[in-house]
Amino acid sequence: MDAASQTWPPPAPSPPPFSSRPRASPSPHRHRRRRHSKKHRPQPPPLPAQPPPISAPPPPPQGADFSALPPELVHRALVASCASDVAAASRACRAWRDALRPLREAAAMHAYGRRVKHGPVAGAAAAASRGGGGRHEAERQRALGLFRRAARLGSAAAMVDAGLMCWEEGQREEAVEYYRGAAELGHAVGMCNLGVSYLEADPPKAEEAIRWFYPSASAGNARAQYNLGLCLQNGKGIKRNQKEAAKWYLRAAEGGNVRAMYNISLCYSYGEGLAQDPVRAKRWLQLAADCGHKKALYECGIKLCASGDKVKSLTYLELATRRGETAAAHMRDVILESLSAANVQRALSDADKWKPRALHPRRIEVRHGRVKQTCMLFQHHEPYLCYLCKL
Repeated sequence: MDAASQTWPPPAPSPPPFSSRPRASPSPHRHRRRRHSKKHRPQPPPLPAQPPPISAPPPPPQGADFSALPPELVHRALVASCASDVAAASRACRAWRDALRPLREAAAMHAYGRRVKHGPVAGAAAAASRGGGGRHEAERQRALGLFRRAARLGSAAAMVDAGLMCWEEGQREEAVEYYRGAAELGHAVGMCNLGVSYLEADPPKAEEAIRWFYPSASAGNARAQYNLGLCLQNGKGIKRNQKEAAKWYLRAAEGGNVRAMYNISLCYSYGEGLAQDPVRAKRWLQLAADCGHKKALYECGIKLCASGDKVKSLTYLELATRRGETAAAHMRDVILESLSAANVQRALSDADKWKPRALHPRRIEVRHGRVKQTCMLFQHHEPYLCYLCKL
């Protein structure tokens, strides 16, 4: 074999593209030039620490539901509620439905008793009783029996109605017991009526009355707010405080109490407990007159006579006289002599057609977390524009 055809050993391979020899380090001047050529850049601020991950709430324990509440607690929590609330709570679960069965029966019995007392049958019986019939009394006794049965089942509203009928019939001790039962259950009207019964007792128990007026007034009862303001103004059972009395008068007036409307007009007129404001005083006095307050009608009649409107003044004075304001009779007779027969006839005709202004219940709306009330007196939806409405 010649040298040209020899295949072993193979020829030397070409050097690899990368060598294992160490590379010579570049010149330090080059590093220095590169280091000095870089521009100084501010370091970014450190990132805030990440909050720890929010862990999911632990699952509720087994059996922790509303149906596990004791029936006595459910009954006690809803005993002072209205019939619609009791019916809505009864649909929550079977346990609540069983626990609230006595209250549903009491609410149905109480509603039937009110229909017997105030319905068309009672109206016909009252008309017959004026002619000597005894049907009206029989219907009243029937309604009272229904109220008593509903009260035994635990209805606080039935206790209030039963106490009211007993009070009208002269059975005041029994009425006070019914009022006390409703008040202890948290019924606002029952607390107010119990306080009034303490004020009218012989001798009066003003301290006990104040004790029940406060929670009832705080719950929004307009009559309790008026009575509490009256006690604060006269110092009955509590230290006299005219400023606090004016505050409760204003709340009661906004709630629709006609006597409180007249009293708050006096507070604004004379600056007692509130800053003197003739405009608000005139507005509240007119509202009280429109709702039928006899002293407000008399004062409005005097002011109309002073302004020159004798026809309308005669209408107001005639209405005040019909409601028992003796001071209005003399002024009415004086105006009668100064008017013509046609004007007198027109004023008396207006008095015959006049009806008290009906007040509608206050409605409350919640929008964007803010309580918004609809004005009860003027029926507008912007109470923040009305100084008679308080948000």
